[in-house]
Order: sequence, then structure tokens, then C-alpha cells
Amino acid sequence: MMNPFLGILLMFTGLHMRMIRTQGKPQNSALLWLVFPVLSAFFVLQQPPLMLLAADAFFGAGLAVLLYIWSLQRFGKPVLALTHAALLIIIYGMLRYHVFETHISSSFTQAMAEVERLMPQLLQTDQTRQSLEFMQTMLPASWIVSQLTALTLGFLIHMRFLGFRQSLRHMMLPVYYNLLVLAVLPLYFLPQFRGLLLNSLVALLLLPFFQGIGVLLHWFARESTNFLLILLVAVLAITNTIPVALIGFADIWLDFRKLKIKGNHS
Repeated sequence: MMNPFLGILLMFTGLHMRMIRTQGKPQNSALLWLVFPVLSAFFVLQQPPLMLLAADAFFGAGLAVLLYIWSLQRFGKPVLALTHAALLIIIYGMLRYHVFETHISSSFTQAMAEVERLMPQLLQTDQTRQSLEFMQTMLPASWIVSQLTALTLGFLIHMRFLGFRQSLRHMMLPVYYNLLVLAVLPLYFLPQFRGLLLNSLVALLLLPFFQGIGVLLHWFARESTNFLLILLVAVLAITNTIPVALIGFADIWLDFRKLKIKGNHS
């Protein structure tokens, strides 16, 4: 069965040609993306590992791209369509862990046991064990981040096919997106839900992180626009993840690039 990360990338890569062949109405033919996961699910209902793969292919890839297509045609705003698809992936990612928690946790435990067998001294320190406990807590967000990264890359590929080469520099999430981030903050006062809070924040702040990269590209592009600039911004973003995400978060409301005034945001 296709990896959902690669599945999203391939769907977006072929989306432009599919839109041309169907005269801008690819929904019907795109529904075929859901057929294989549904058929597979009927044969693996009693096998959680395979059922998880089928669910990931259906909700985390096929349905997300279909929602992107529907939203794009309904509202005509690519970034809004990206937002809708991302929210679907975030909601599914949280439910995914709740439904398949036993299997996902078991797979993680087996993987760590294998690491301990191969490198026994690596897991002897308290710091390492605490890191592993934190990694296990963040299992829902780790899958969501992977899929949202694929979704964003697919979005950029699609926009490039449409002739927009600076999509990330002009990316502007809808204003209400920040309200979703703020809505989960009260979970901090409920200790039993702090794991949910961390996972939710990491998942929700990934799109603002990409928007923050767009802000940096916009600022640095005033001086130069070449590969070294892109590489520099990428290094800055990776090594300063939280500040870059906060820049993107603030930009949604403050519009540092004045895109709303210029009227050239996606």
C-alpha cells in the first residue's frame, strides 16, 4: 500500500494534468484515490496494522487532497484550500492515535527495544530515557507533522505548475487560524491534557512555521534572490523553529509583508 507521505506528493504532482484533462473539474476522477484504501479496509478489518495503513491512505492522503480540490474550486483561494486540508489531517491525526494507540505504542516500544539491543549503552542515561518518553508522548504530532510537510510541499508543487513561483513568500493563512491555536492553550491548566496540548500546538504551528519561512524569504529577497539565500533561510528556520513559527503566527494578524494591502497574497 502506498506511503501516505509519498501519496500526497504524487497526487499533487499529477493534479495539474488531471485538471487539464477534466477541464478544471478533477473531483470525479480524483475519487479513484479513495477506492483502493476502501477496498483494502474490507479485507483487513481484523488486522490493526493494515487497517491503520488503509485509514492513513484514505484520510491522511486521498481525502485531504480531495478536500483541497473542493475548497480550491469552491473559494478560489489556494492557501485557504491548503488550510482546510491541513485541518483535516490534524483532526484525523489526533483521532488516529486514539483509535490505534495500542498498535502505535507497541510499534514504538518494539523499535526502541531493537535500538537498545543494537546499541545497549545508548539508552542507559536518564537523559536518553526522558527523551524517549517525550518522543512517545509526541507520537501523534510526529505523524501529523510528516503529513503536513508533504501537504505543503505538494501545495508548492501544484502552485509551481500553475505558474506561481513565489508561493511561499506570498503565503498568508486565514485570520481565524490563530484562534484555533489560542483555543487549545487552556488545556495547560488541565495536567491530564498537557500531552494533547503539546501535540496540538506542534501540529497547529507547522503551517505558521512555513509562513514564517515565507516572511524571512520576503525580507531577505530585498537584498538577493539566489540559491544561497534559500539555503541560508532554510538553515535559520531549522535551527530556530519556535521563533520562525512565532513570526508566522504574528504575521497572520500583523501582515509584516503588507500582502493584504497589495492584494497579492494567495
